Amino acid sequence: MSFDGPNGPVTQNEINSFISFLGQPSRIPKTALHNKIADRSPGQDVEALGLMYEVIQTPQILDIMISYSDTFLSLRNNPENGRILWTGKREHVWCTKPENGSGAGYAGSEGLDTVGHIAYTAYHILKTPCLWYENVTDNDPFKYGMTYLDRAYKYVTEMDKTIDTYYLKYFIRENDSRIYNPNYTAWETVNDLPPNSAMPWNRQQMMTNGFLRMAECHEIIGDNETRVNKYFNIIQVSINWMISEFRPVKSKNGKDAYYWSYSEGLKYPERIGIHALYDIWGMYRAWQRKDKLNISSDVMVKLANTMMYIINIGDYKISKFIDGTSPNNVTAGTLFGPWAFYAEFIPDWYEFFVNLNINRIKSGPEYMGALLWVKNARASGTFPNSTQNASGTTSTSSQTWTLPGNELLSLILVFYFVFYASL
Repeated sequence: MSFDGPNGPVTQNEINSFISFLGQPSRIPKTALHNKIADRSPGQDVEALGLMYEVIQTPQILDIMISYSDTFLSLRNNPENGRILWTGKREHVWCTKPENGSGAGYAGSEGLDTVGHIAYTAYHILKTPCLWYENVTDNDPFKYGMTYLDRAYKYVTEMDKTIDTYYLKYFIRENDSRIYNPNYTAWETVNDLPPNSAMPWNRQQMMTNGFLRMAECHEIIGDNETRVNKYFNIIQVSINWMISEFRPVKSKNGKDAYYWSYSEGLKYPERIGIHALYDIWGMYRAWQRKDKLNISSDVMVKLANTMMYIINIGDYKISKFIDGTSPNNVTAGTLFGPWAFYAEFIPDWYEFFVNLNINRIKSGPEYMGALLWVKNARASGTFPNSTQNASGTTSTSSQTWTLPGNELLSLILVFYFVFYASL
């Protein structure tokens, strides 16, 4: 992929090379094993594509997202002849462990991240009314519906099914809406965390990805306010819980920052990598929806300070852990794309991020998608370009859509959804 420099608008060359790279059929996975369609490359490809679609709304990008999402859905466990899980049932989830291993009956937090990827595709379709009644260019290989709107409603209907029959039933505590590991003894036979234990923060934010994207789909459809509010409440509870475990610290230059651990009540610092990535990604997604979720700019600035002034240990290196430490001088090496979002609060963080990852960004969509999204946000003025202009920023997205204010569109959306839900 091409990267034509950190400043200025996203170039046509960058767009073309991004589409060409992500459009390779070989990138579409053939299995859900080992989290491939959650936090591994195929799952991250969809997130990168979705971010790029917010920069430039070209159907080519949406078509690639659909190719991924169709495949992801097709890889879900078959409730009639699929694998029997720890519940004793063939659940509507993704099996991520080998069938002949001790964890064969496992399905956990990563499945809601996959829900989030598929729902992100549906969300972008629903936000693009001009394509609703056009046929998708793939000839509907899985028979999920010929038009873009058909496909979106298939995704939403099926993801609701996964959430209702598995995740709400086993992972959300009824009394406080907190995300916990299932309170069943059978769970300990397939997972490393005990039954009824707090879900670690990174896993919670994998799960809130699914709840958020599905809430946003139902917001657009306008069919189920109760469901929307329930999903947002689960996210709010998770975010509040995580923030309550952040411990205030000072950086060496006196900036207010945070220290946190892998899960509730632990003492050791969170590890940079996929764990801290999902922690800070979930927080930023919540910030983007602060119209529905209560999260302060103070929290976000302190997280940004943690990045810029603690894990940044100089010479374009980052620490192994969130407290700036690197045992045996083994540093983390690189940061995935969503860390770049925090340039909204400290613009100089963008320059650091680009230089830290300069040898990786051209070969990894998990870097490039978010990087080009932030580049566009800076060029458009949505993000500040200097630290002096960063205070008080309230922007949430580099691209804002407004659906036509037409009641007929809402009626059409609800009709389609009711029709697909009845199939």
